[in-house]
Amino acid sequence: MDTGELENALEKRSKNRWWLCTVFILASSPGIFNSMHITSYVFLSGNPKFWCDIPELRKANWTDEEIRNISAIDPQGEENCLMYNWNYKYFEQIGFKEAFNYVQNNKKPTEIKCTSYRYEEDYPTIVDEWDLVCEYTPLKSVAQVAVALGKFLGAFVFGMFADRFGRKKCFVSSCILYIFSGPIAGFAPTYYLFLIMRLLIGIAGSGVYESGYTIITELTVKGHRTRLGCLYNISYSIGLMILPILAYYSNNWRQLQYYLSFPAIILLIHCWFLPESPRWLITQGRIEEAKKIIYGKSRNDINLGQTNEVPGHAATEGNQNNEVNGVSHPWYKRLFSAAQRLLKIYATSELRKRIIICYFGWFVASMCYFVIALNAHNFTANKYWYVALNGLSEAPGYFLPLFVLAFVGRKVTGISLFIIAGVALLIILFIKNTTAIMVVALIGRFCMSAVFAVIILHTSELFPTSNRNSAIGTSLTMAQLGAIVAPFIVDSLGDIAWYIPSTLCGAISILAGLLIFLLPETRNKPLMDTLQDVHAIKSKEKVSWANCFRFS
Repeated sequence: MDTGELENALEKRSKNRWWLCTVFILASSPGIFNSMHITSYVFLSGNPKFWCDIPELRKANWTDEEIRNISAIDPQGEENCLMYNWNYKYFEQIGFKEAFNYVQNNKKPTEIKCTSYRYEEDYPTIVDEWDLVCEYTPLKSVAQVAVALGKFLGAFVFGMFADRFGRKKCFVSSCILYIFSGPIAGFAPTYYLFLIMRLLIGIAGSGVYESGYTIITELTVKGHRTRLGCLYNISYSIGLMILPILAYYSNNWRQLQYYLSFPAIILLIHCWFLPESPRWLITQGRIEEAKKIIYGKSRNDINLGQTNEVPGHAATEGNQNNEVNGVSHPWYKRLFSAAQRLLKIYATSELRKRIIICYFGWFVASMCYFVIALNAHNFTANKYWYVALNGLSEAPGYFLPLFVLAFVGRKVTGISLFIIAGVALLIILFIKNTTAIMVVALIGRFCMSAVFAVIILHTSELFPTSNRNSAIGTSLTMAQLGAIVAPFIVDSLGDIAWYIPSTLCGAISILAGLLIFLLPETRNKPLMDTLQDVHAIKSKEKVSWANCFRFS
């Protein structure tokens, strides 16, 4: 099938603004749940002041202060993982005054680990629910890593299967997973069941994100693709502004989890009405189904090609529609076929160079994005305002590329945003005022939000249709590696020094911007459809050092 013919057909279909807006809302709005679930870690976890609880003294109605003054190594400290090994049953009998005099006049006994804890916080979190303190403190970060790991696995799996079985099937299965895993996480009686549900939430998040974006990319033409691609992540900003409101009006972490999860039932509407990608249908030889999507009732007005084969694609790459031809292969052969399709993004030296640079850019963008989002504690900022302002500053970041990309290419925009974000995060190192730190951090957040809108568009245009979803899916997988390491950077490195997370992100953000210099510009270039199109590209459109001086 002729690429220009398909582009013309989609151009006519896109003139129906109601249809275009509906598809965009259906594909992008699940991002609201994505952003709320992954950023909810700020409220689900916490950094409460805690100390050892003594059941015997609690039974005798001692106050928290009295228990701490008797048992704590540092009664005024915010964290007490050890306590003195007094005879607390004896203290229970003699009361606080006599016990206090006793500990003042006698040698301190050995120190032992706390057997239970008492927390000072108004908002119960998973930390006090499962005692994720002291030697179990890393498990707090694991709660966030579970979502990021789920998104990592989801990006890898759905990246393969969306190219093989269709974008919509992956989208629908992800929505159903969302609907069930979210509420179960809220009901979870054990920490490990909670982690499993967080993992499934992450998997579902990747599925709806990458499948929805690919459908938008392949349903639109150049002009609309740029605008809708930049606005696709606006739902993330909306989710971030809703999240602190839900957290403020919830009484504990479980209630917040319910608030985030039960509304996901609305995704059943998305499953019903969101169309499949016509480009994918055509590569599978399902021309009539593609006609129904592109032309609607007038689908017979234009001939897209033969129904059994897609010229230039099916014959050369063996993409016959097995269902149409009545062929049913075993699951392991279908899995092997999907893996083969995934590996095709590494088929040529040019594609390998492109994907490596894209991987690094996605990794850095995601890591910096989440480090800034989760860093309220290190910045000593109010977490409700901090998250809300993150969402508020993020929204303009998705609109900015709309105006910038109208005049300059994806390359210049991506380079500029990475470097500006990096410089902003490095400046934090020299600021002492909390408000000023938060303002500068939000500038970095603003740039990182805009980077996502640009880098996903640039990546989608660097690879052919037959492998585009695999490229985006594996790039999203690398992005999730950034999301996985982000909570450890915030919690572990932040405990060493509050400025380490932001400084580290600033340095590698500048490096990512410099690497984009090597990529070709894709603005106003037709999308490639097959690997043959990759072989046919000109030398000046390949990854090279010469591209450092080319921006068009």
